[in-house]
Amino acid sequence: MTVTTSPDTSNTAHIVLPTTTAGFALPKDVDAAAVASALVEKLGTALSSSDGRALADLLLPTGYWRDVLAFTRDYRCFSRPAITTVFGDIVPEQQIRNVKVSDLPPPEVQTPYPDLGWVKVHFTFDAVVGRCGGVARLVLDNGEWKVWTLFTTIDEMAGHIQKFGYHRPYGEHNAMEPHDEKRAREREFADHDPDVLIRHNGLALAAQMKAYGLHPLIVDRQSRIGDNWRKRYASLSLHDLLHGNHLPFMPFPTNWPLFIPAGKVANWLESYAEAMDLDIWLESTVDGSKSRYDEATKSWTMSVLRTVDGQIIERTINVSHVVLATGLIGGKAYMPPPLPGQADWEGEIKHTSQHAGGKGLDGKRVLVIGSSTSAHDVSVDLVKHHAEVTMLQRSPTFVMSFKSGLPILSGGGLYSQAMAERFPVEVADRIADGFPRLVTRALAKRGTAYLEQADAELLSGLKKAGFKTWSGPDGTGFMTLAQEKGGGFYFTSPGGGSDLIIRGAISVRSGEVSAFLPDKRVRFSDGSEDQFDLVLFATGYTGFKETVTETLGPKAAEKLGNVWGLDAEGEMQGIARYAGIPHVYLAVGNFMSSRSMSKNIAMQIVGQRDETWGEPYKPRDYAEPTLHMKSAKTQDDKERPPPEVSRSAKPLSRAMDLGTA
Repeated sequence: MTVTTSPDTSNTAHIVLPTTTAGFALPKDVDAAAVASALVEKLGTALSSSDGRALADLLLPTGYWRDVLAFTRDYRCFSRPAITTVFGDIVPEQQIRNVKVSDLPPPEVQTPYPDLGWVKVHFTFDAVVGRCGGVARLVLDNGEWKVWTLFTTIDEMAGHIQKFGYHRPYGEHNAMEPHDEKRAREREFADHDPDVLIRHNGLALAAQMKAYGLHPLIVDRQSRIGDNWRKRYASLSLHDLLHGNHLPFMPFPTNWPLFIPAGKVANWLESYAEAMDLDIWLESTVDGSKSRYDEATKSWTMSVLRTVDGQIIERTINVSHVVLATGLIGGKAYMPPPLPGQADWEGEIKHTSQHAGGKGLDGKRVLVIGSSTSAHDVSVDLVKHHAEVTMLQRSPTFVMSFKSGLPILSGGGLYSQAMAERFPVEVADRIADGFPRLVTRALAKRGTAYLEQADAELLSGLKKAGFKTWSGPDGTGFMTLAQEKGGGFYFTSPGGGSDLIIRGAISVRSGEVSAFLPDKRVRFSDGSEDQFDLVLFATGYTGFKETVTETLGPKAAEKLGNVWGLDAEGEMQGIARYAGIPHVYLAVGNFMSSRSMSKNIAMQIVGQRDETWGEPYKPRDYAEPTLHMKSAKTQDDKERPPPEVSRSAKPLSRAMDLGTA
C-alpha cells in the first residue's frame, strides 16, 4: 500500500486539555444558557469588528479555532497566537451578522471525564457566503469563561438552497412521460453533458449535488451498484455502528442491526441510488490517456468507455469538475514485488480482495499475510470453513474489543440511539467536526489507556499466542492509524479473530516471506519453512496516484499533492479540498466521514461553478506558529513508549458526544 503522508503527523504532547489539575474546574452549578448568551454577544461583536484581538481574547491561550469553508474556503485550524493575523485576512470581508445561540441542541454542561468538562454552545450566523453555524466549548479560566475550541462552517450557501425538506421539489401532475422513461432518458445525457463526473461510487456525493440542482454522472466499472461489497468475502460486515453510517436524505430503517452485513449494505446502496434518482453508468470506465483540462474554460474533457449490450461505446464529455470517490485508500489491490519462486509456485496466490470466502477450502492450509481487519476477517471465515490458517504478522497491530470500545466507536455516545432521538445525524457530525483533530487525538489517548485496562486479559492472551499489539502512534489507538494509514487495527468480538488466535485456531507467525519453494512450501525470513495450498495477501491498495493516473493521465498525477495524514495544522491532506489538480476532488473515507464530506465537496463545486467561491485561504507565516506535530512511526513492543495519560483514566461517565470515533 502506498499512502503519502506528511512528515509531521501525530504528536499530541503540546495539546493542553483543560483539566482540573491544569486549573480548569467547572463550578457545581453552571447556567449553560447564560454562558452561551454572553459568549454569543461577545462573539458577534468580535466577528463584526475589524480587530482580530477581540476574537483572540475570547479564547484560552491554548485555544483553537477550526474553520471548514465558512471563512477560509478550506479546512483550516489556528491556535490563538495566529488568530489576530488570520482574522484581518479573512473575517472583515465576510460581513458577519445575526450571531445567535442555537437550540439544536441547546447549551449544556458536559463532563466526559471526572477531571475534564466544558460548556458546549451551538450558534448560527449570517455571512456573505451564506447561512453559517458553529460550536464553541468554554471553560472557566480564573473566573472568566474562555473558549477552548471554536468551530465554524457553512450550512446554506447564499443563492443555493438544497432541494429537500421545506424546499423539496413540488412534483408534477398529469405528466405525459412515465417516470421510468424519463429516468432512462435523463440517465443517458443525450441532449447535454453532465456537470460533474464521479469516478467509481460516490452515491452520497451525487445525491448532495442533485439537491443543489447539478447533474452529476457516476461512472463505475461494476455491473451492479453495490458489487464492490457483494464480491468480497461472505462474512464481511461494517465495523462502524449503524447510527454513524446513515446516508444523506435517507437514514437506515430503525429495525436494522448495529453492524450491517456487506450484502445488506450493497442492496441498500442500490435502493439508495434508485430513490435518489442518481445517474450511473455501470460497466464503464474512463480512458485517462484522453483526459484534458482546459484552463480557459476551466473544464475537463474526458472519454468514457461504456459497455452497453455487450458493445463498448465511447462517449466524450465535458464536465466542470471530476471527483474520485475511490474508497479508503484508492488504486488497485497491492501485491508486493514477486519473491523468488513465486511465479512457478504450485499453490494459489491472490489478494484478499479477490477472495470470495472459505467455501470449498475444507482442510486446506492457508497463509494470510497481514494482521489488520481484512486479514482477521478472512482468517475467521477460513476457520469457520475448516481450513488450517496461519496469519503472518509483519508489524504490531492495535486491537480492541467491540465490548470495551463501543463508547469510543460511538463517539462517546454521539452516534447512538439515545442521541438519534435528540437530533439528526447531521447535528452529530457538527459536534464531532467541532473538535480540532489533534484535540481529538489527545482525547483518544485517554480512551486508549482505558482500553488497555479493560482489554488487559485479551491483550495478554494475544501476547502469549505470539501476536504483537501496541497502543498506536503516541498512544492514540486506532484513530491515528485510521487517519494516517487507513488500517493497522482490528476490532474483535466474541468468537472473532482474537479469540481464535488465543485458542490456537489461527496460528501466528512474525516476519516476512522470503521465498516460494517447490512442493507448495514457503520459506520465512527466520529461515523456517512450511507448506500451504493458498497464500492470501492482505496488503492494502496501491493508493490515489494510480487512480488519478488511470482517470486523468500521468501529467495530472504528477500534480497530486499529499493525500491522507495530517498537515501542519492537523487537517487531513488532499481529501475534500484542493489536492493540487484544478477542479478535481478526492472523496475518501468511511460512511460517516463521507456524509459530511459529500456536502462540503458539493458546496465547493457549486461555488466554483458560479464563480462566487473565491480561492482557499493559503497557509502563511504567523507571528507565532500554530500547531506542531512529530512524526508517527510504527513501533514494536520494545520501542513503544508508555502512554502519557494516567492508567486510571475512566471511559466516558455518560454519553457525552466527544466525537472521537
